[in-house]
Amino acid sequence: MLGLTSVCVFLFSALALAVNSGYSLGALVLLLASSWLLWKRPRLDLQRRDYLLMGVMLTYFFIFTANMLYQGDPARELDMPLRVLLAVPVLLLLLAYPPRPSAWWSGVAIGAMMGAAMAFWQLIVLHLERPQAATSNAIHYGNVSMLMGMLALCGLDWAREQRHRMTWSILLLAGALAGVLGSVVSGSRGGWLVLPVCGCLFSYYYSKGRGARYLAAILGALLAACILAYILPNSRVPQRVAVAVNDIKQFQDSDNVTTSIGQRMEMWRTALTLSSNHIWIGMGRNGYLAAKQQLADAGKMNAVIKNHTNAHNDYLDALVKRGIVGVMALLALFLVPLSLFARALRHSAPGAQPYALAGVVLCTCYMIFGLTTSSLTLNIGIIMLVFPIVMLWAMLRQQERTA
Repeated sequence: MLGLTSVCVFLFSALALAVNSGYSLGALVLLLASSWLLWKRPRLDLQRRDYLLMGVMLTYFFIFTANMLYQGDPARELDMPLRVLLAVPVLLLLLAYPPRPSAWWSGVAIGAMMGAAMAFWQLIVLHLERPQAATSNAIHYGNVSMLMGMLALCGLDWAREQRHRMTWSILLLAGALAGVLGSVVSGSRGGWLVLPVCGCLFSYYYSKGRGARYLAAILGALLAACILAYILPNSRVPQRVAVAVNDIKQFQDSDNVTTSIGQRMEMWRTALTLSSNHIWIGMGRNGYLAAKQQLADAGKMNAVIKNHTNAHNDYLDALVKRGIVGVMALLALFLVPLSLFARALRHSAPGAQPYALAGVVLCTCYMIFGLTTSSLTLNIGIIMLVFPIVMLWAMLRQQERTA
């Protein structure tokens, strides 16, 4: 079973961006394998922290499901919270049979490189303006690519302790570079917002005990990399930044919602307007779409956004559809794992800290992604959050037990 969980964890990340719905393969096999616990009944030695992590996932599922049933939303809306529920038996399986660390770190690095390779092929050979690798959307590809690049950087301390530390370090650094480059060529600006935040996290973590000069060197390298990405010939970064600035100016001057950012702002403004009358439990998906249609018919909202099924912001989407209760459930899904990983980062054994750092980066990235898109309304968004959470938590707990 240890071999099976390791293979599944590797495939989960390695195929995430290079194969259509590739992230589902490893997750599905892990879910099916979790039924083994009913017969084998291994000793899990669960702690309060494990129950807390499972509890927040179950709470998220039940709150969203109850709200959907009350609002009369279509059954397909159950797909997303159901993914969170299904991560709970996978967590129990991985706590009983934790995967090999090499499976996780190699999967993340290889997955980022395979996704970037496909994106560059689409850019250079197919001449796609917005490469998306094997995903259905350039935004979500760019975000997940950036996420995998940041996760790869979390494993450098683990790589230094391995027998072939140089090989592992090069692999992880290559994965990190590929993840960032994949995000850059996708043109997904929302994913770029995580770079300064993660850069500060890495600077603090990797400079601990090494003095202020080491911290300054890391921050200087990060700043130099950002400047280089901006000034390189044919770089997409200045072009996309200039478009963003122009979109914002047009929206402010004339309420132009024909641009990408203009549409987002109109969706945010509409979601806030509609949520004010249904503040506690929201209005559901059907109520949200019906209300937008009414606003469009009355000329109070631009009709260009009436067919968008989400608010392009995780927090506003939860607010307008599920109310404050839904927003609290969403924040708990982000903040409870974040606090658990952050505490482990401060107090756990050195061997567990790379996984704690990766957990902090994962939750932080998703909180930032949610500001400019609805990450949790698609399979790739919800699965690439909850399943890495349980994988990292199981490996962290294993390192604590063996310390």
